Amino acid sequence: MSSTNFGALTDHFGYASADLILVESSAVPVARSVERAEDDAGDYADIHTHGQNAAGDLKDATNVYELQSGTLVIDTLDIGESAAGAIASNMSWATSNGGWPRMTITGQINTETVVAPTALLLNTWSIPDAITLTGQKKAQVFDFAVDAGTRLTDSTYEAGVEITPTTNGLGIVVAHGVSGGQLTQGGTVTRITAAPAWSPTAGWEEVQIPGEEEPQAGYHTASFSAEKNMDRDAAP
Repeated sequence: MSSTNFGALTDHFGYASADLILVESSAVPVARSVERAEDDAGDYADIHTHGQNAAGDLKDATNVYELQSGTLVIDTLDIGESAAGAIASNMSWATSNGGWPRMTITGQINTETVVAPTALLLNTWSIPDAITLTGQKKAQVFDFAVDAGTRLTDSTYEAGVEITPTTNGLGIVVAHGVSGGQLTQGGTVTRITAAPAWSPTAGWEEVQIPGEEEPQAGYHTASFSAEKNMDRDAAP
């Protein structure tokens, strides 16, 4: 059977290594917007599409990696303009019982020039929390601790920014901006000898306080989450 029509994995954001294995990838052209002109009867007389760049190659891209050995220090990474022509708008890390730690990156490739607010600021946001993931199939803590009487079953840590395209009078994308900067972390615990409880490190705003779900003939579980802002990187 020919493999001509089969796809292949592409490391759009350049993070794959001997330890961090690329397991999924996709790149989908950014959808165009449709503009229709009406005639005097209210019928459509003309149609035009816009919202792509001049080359027509602007794409929404996703990469998924698994940490299958070694360690990953996530505060050495940043989000935003990862390279010329590539913007990582979301980075997330997830761990779970019996699963390899996963890092997922979404964003856009083939982007136009990204313009910073001032010459003193960059288009990146460095991950601020000192977190090291290990290449093991286990649930792992991020920037928090859980009560000794519970057991962590899964956890997530996510960083996000917003991509804003700038279009000219014809609706063609000619530049990009990146703004915002938000972090979210959370997880799920199972009650063993004490009520579910967690302690996010200072600086986090708790969003979901652990309660106790009460499944019939099942262990109590509880989920939790917190958020905080990120600071844009400054020019050296």
